[in-house]
Amino acid sequence: MNNVQFKEACINTAATSKEEILEACKAIVSEKGLAALNMRAVAKRCNIALGSVYNYFYSKDALIMAAVESVWHSIFGTASKYKPGISFTEYMEAVFKKIKKGTVKYPDFFTAHSMNFTGNSKEEARKKMYGYFSSVKREMLCILQADTAVKKNLFSKDFSEEDFTDLVLTNFIGLLILQKQSCAVLIAGIRKIIYP
Repeated sequence: MNNVQFKEACINTAATSKEEILEACKAIVSEKGLAALNMRAVAKRCNIALGSVYNYFYSKDALIMAAVESVWHSIFGTASKYKPGISFTEYMEAVFKKIKKGTVKYPDFFTAHSMNFTGNSKEEARKKMYGYFSSVKREMLCILQADTAVKKNLFSKDFSEEDFTDLVLTNFIGLLILQKQSCAVLIAGIRKIIYP
């Protein structure tokens, strides 16, 4: 048996699940960054044939898209874990810490992921990212509306709660993209605006 035959014989021929492939993708993104993610790297990491990866993902963009979504899911989780009665500013600080923790596990993810796509895939990746932030925005709005310490009659037709959460979220995303380590200035500004 020559070296090539031996290598091929050692490849894991057992069916690897899509979940296992995505776990390998997340490990690669965590260790080497999103730019290092490709079909061959994943096949090698899973110890499977390259064709096995193509069974689940028809292209590199499809693989990266699924990996990006899996990383976002890993960072945000599925359900809110915030205590009832949390103030709006406490919530924003908690979300920032949660996402910053994710950026430690997946360095440069916020700034790099949308650059690894072409054409329609880039737009789809952006939609996935904003989908996760939209769920944060919905939760932000609910928590803002439930925060009894907010100034009475603060919001109006020209300055609605929805407009305010949009403004806060835009600044919040900006801090993450700029890789700021703290959201203290944003929180201080929010306090001055919404609390007496």
